[in-house]
Amino acid sequence: MGRSNAGKSSLLKAIFRNVPNLLIRTSKRPGHTRTAQFFQIGSKLCIVDMPGYGFHQPEWIEDVLESCIKRKNCVRTFLLIDGKVGVLQSDEDAIDMLESFRAPYAIVMTKIDKATDGRLLRNILHLKNVKKSSVYCYAQPFMISSHTYEGLGNLLAFIGHITGNLELRNTKSIPS
Repeated sequence: MGRSNAGKSSLLKAIFRNVPNLLIRTSKRPGHTRTAQFFQIGSKLCIVDMPGYGFHQPEWIEDVLESCIKRKNCVRTFLLIDGKVGVLQSDEDAIDMLESFRAPYAIVMTKIDKATDGRLLRNILHLKNVKKSSVYCYAQPFMISSHTYEGLGNLLAFIGHITGNLELRNTKSIPS
C-alpha cells in the first residue's frame, strides 16, 4: 500500500522482471492503478498491488485495505513511501491505521535514486522520527530503487523469510 504514485506498480515490475509474459502496467501519472491486482507466487505467497491513497483515491480503498490487512493469511503489509517526496500526512495516517489494526508491516522507501543525497537523508530522518512510537513496524525500512534494483535483494530475502520460502540457518554450525 502507499500514496498514489509512490512506486507500487514499479516495485512489482522490478520484483517480477524475470517472469516471462507477465505484464505489469506502470504510469507516471498518479491514480493509474484503479483496482486491486493479485499476483500468486507458488502456494505460499500472494502479492496485491493496490490503488494508492491520496490523489484519485477510490472511495472504497479504506474498506478494502482494512479487509486485506485484517485477513489471517496476511503475513505482512508493505507501506511504500516515495523517497523523493518523503513522509506526508497521508502516510502518517496510514501508519496510524496499521498500528490501530495491530498489523505487522514494513516500510519501503522507493525512488531512492531520484532524490538528492541531502533530501533522502532528511526524508529518512523524518521517517525515523515518525515511526518512533510504532509497535508493529519492522525496525529497518527497506531502501529501494525499482530502476537500478538497489536494495531489491534485501527486500526479496525478507519476503522469502517471512513467507517460509527462505530458511535462515545458524552459520556458526557450518564447518569452515
